[in-house]
Amino acid sequence: MDLRSRSQRKILERVRKMSEKAGRLELELQRFQHALLRHEEEVPRLANAARISLSPQEAEEFEPKIRQVVDWFGQLQAVDLESIEPSLRAGTAAGSSLREDKPETFVNRDAIVEAVPSFDDPFIKVPRVLNKE
Repeated sequence: MDLRSRSQRKILERVRKMSEKAGRLELELQRFQHALLRHEEEVPRLANAARISLSPQEAEEFEPKIRQVVDWFGQLQAVDLESIEPSLRAGTAAGSSLREDKPETFVNRDAIVEAVPSFDDPFIKVPRVLNKE
């Protein structure tokens, strides 16, 4: 038996198994996405998590749109990113060097302090935006 044909068969077998697994995963993902919004109370639950209030009529109106968004996320999850190098942000390689993080003194500190509503040296106080839930 030719060594090349044996390795080719092994590769084809691996590809077939991976393809079957990908098909099963895609089917499972579709089931998950549709189960996410299958029940009527899911849209209000998602609205509550997003901290928006919806009337029952609005929830019914938005359900297909929300389902579409969830489907779009499923499509994004299906994108093969194995060949993409990780990065911190667009146009920046993960291993690139960033500037040193060191404190700097503002030239016009007094103007900044006067512009903020609440200041407790050395902190600028801001309204609470997160609950402890």
